[in-house]
Amino acid sequence: MSADENQLARRTFDCIADMKRANSPADLSARAAPLFADLGLPFFALARFFRPDRAPDVSVLAGSFQPDWSSRYVANGYGSRSLIVREMLGTKDPYSWGDVMLRRPVDEHQMRIKAEAGDFGLADGLFTPVRWVDGSYAAVVLAGPAPDLEDSFVRTSAGILSGFYAAEARRLAPASPGTTPLLSHRQRECLAWVRQGKSSATISTILGLSVQTVDEHLAAACRKLGVRTRVQAAVEASLAGLID
Repeated sequence: MSADENQLARRTFDCIADMKRANSPADLSARAAPLFADLGLPFFALARFFRPDRAPDVSVLAGSFQPDWSSRYVANGYGSRSLIVREMLGTKDPYSWGDVMLRRPVDEHQMRIKAEAGDFGLADGLFTPVRWVDGSYAAVVLAGPAPDLEDSFVRTSAGILSGFYAAEARRLAPASPGTTPLLSHRQRECLAWVRQGKSSATISTILGLSVQTVDEHLAAACRKLGVRTRVQAAVEASLAGLID
């Protein structure tokens, strides 16, 4: 690891620790902004793009973005038509605008959206998909005039910061009265025991369920939270305040 990479890694971890001290969404964004800018990605926001049923529904949950482009983007309904946005419905991994343009058939409409973004100083960006606490599809979106997303260290740092930014935004989000819990009672119970390191067999004994039923509850929780493993699900549920 070069000296520059070592410094960036240290700054990334320091920024994560600093974000954990934020006491409001605005404070969180203020703490994250300097490092995002130094990564060449000065514009950032956590935004919802689709409801749980995958119907388009664009709104900013935290942060802000390039205001003129944001207004144009919403007014023209680009969120429901962009291949770059729709990519989040099929992946949980961070991806760049360029990634999508290379691996998907791109028509003139998609090229025009990207060209228009460039006119507003947004040459490329990074999407980090997130499942919000109500099951909707969101992403931390970063962009800038000349980000070097071919640099694996820059890209990795940006992706890690995006994940923690989303987690802290969830912590600071106001509760929605009357919202239906994302997880069932049994799913939350199973995840609570997973967080304590218990196996499916042990959880089945504790809760008086079959091992298969425990695994089904955990698999359903993973799907709802948009993660691959039960450990990730337990972490996501804890961050969202869904389990004690």
